[in-house]
Amino acid sequence: MLRQNHFSVIVGLLPLSYILGTFFVNINILLIITSGSILYLKGKRFKFSDVDKLVALFFFYILISGLWNTVEINFLNQSLNENYYILGKSLFFLRYFFLYLSIRLIFENNFLNFKVVFSFFSLTVFYVCIDVIIQFFFGKNLFGYPSPFEYKNTGPFIDEAIAGGFIQRFSLYLFFALIAYSSIKKLNLKIYTLSLLFILVITSIIFSGNRMPLILFIISIILIMFTNKTIKRFLLQIFILIFVISFVTINSNDKLNRYYKTFYYQTENIVSHYVYKVTGIGSKTPFNRTPNYIYEFDSGISTFKLNKYLGGGVKSFRFNCPKRKITNRERTTCNMHPHNYYLEILTDLGLFGFLIFSIMTILVIFKSYRNLFDFKNKYIFSPFFYVFLMEVFPIKSSGSFFTTNNAVIIFFSLAGVASFCSKDKVIGGPTGNRTPIR
Repeated sequence: MLRQNHFSVIVGLLPLSYILGTFFVNINILLIITSGSILYLKGKRFKFSDVDKLVALFFFYILISGLWNTVEINFLNQSLNENYYILGKSLFFLRYFFLYLSIRLIFENNFLNFKVVFSFFSLTVFYVCIDVIIQFFFGKNLFGYPSPFEYKNTGPFIDEAIAGGFIQRFSLYLFFALIAYSSIKKLNLKIYTLSLLFILVITSIIFSGNRMPLILFIISIILIMFTNKTIKRFLLQIFILIFVISFVTINSNDKLNRYYKTFYYQTENIVSHYVYKVTGIGSKTPFNRTPNYIYEFDSGISTFKLNKYLGGGVKSFRFNCPKRKITNRERTTCNMHPHNYYLEILTDLGLFGFLIFSIMTILVIFKSYRNLFDFKNKYIFSPFFYVFLMEVFPIKSSGSFFTTNNAVIIFFSLAGVASFCSKDKVIGGPTGNRTPIR
């Protein structure tokens, strides 16, 4: 039990490390990898599943792509200066493979107390929600820090506008912690409590000003409702609740209202732009109404064409993007990444890397489907799955796939999903009497 709590605390501190900064996230990763290594040295193992093999292939391919591009830069193209940046980034990215393996090992050998983990996650996300709301109303968070952004509230993240994404990711653990571990026995009372938490979470995401996390959160809640028999009975009420809360909250402040209206018009322009580009239906978006994300996506597509099959290597977009052929609709400047996971994988890893990642994602979703209806595991399995699903949701703007904050979430949740899909027995699930929300 002591050893189980030790591993649980290390994993449970993951959300807190996000608040403290990237350095602490990396320290947390190191602690998890060290814990997994100790278990391995003590003879603990797990059987490789099809998902595990594809994850291993994906990381192996990253190394191959990094090696090839390094050889090309340093030995085949004499006009370029010696540069081992891409190879270094490829090797350093391997730490997420070891993170994945460590989480798999800890999960499979039942060294995790999910009640402890979910409690840590829930308390941390609850604090962030409160901090964002206080900052919105009073101009400063609980520690007296104002947000440096006009339309966004950063909460405890001070100068990083990522509070909404953090809440969207970790709030699902808060909901399922209440379902799985709370002492509330009356179903109606549990549903009302869930509704109050839902109001808190969606309000704080709206106030954070992070608009894509709001969309992803609503999508994940809708998917949860359709796969949960009990909650499905409250489908109409929940839809009304989503609409009323979003409408009232957004319209409660003129600045907030203008900000989200801009998002709506930008989304409309992006959709109409690509519908016209692919099908010819509609009309070309006027240049002065073209959202910046269209430039990012178009530059990603153009950069991909430079290295279609093997890609340019991890984090190569910033170097290869300026080399692309500029069209009339593209701007000449380049960002650090194309703001979409799949476009970034295409540009950095090419068609082969994209194919491996896509097959892995589809296999995970396919294998996960039955677990959503498995009463034994669904409480602790669901948040891992829905977080992963929203991370790999293809039609969204995003940060870089290869950054610490995003890669940790992707491979942490993927390891959790793979562990539940690989065995049928309960993995450290909730015990005792609980109100069945099936």
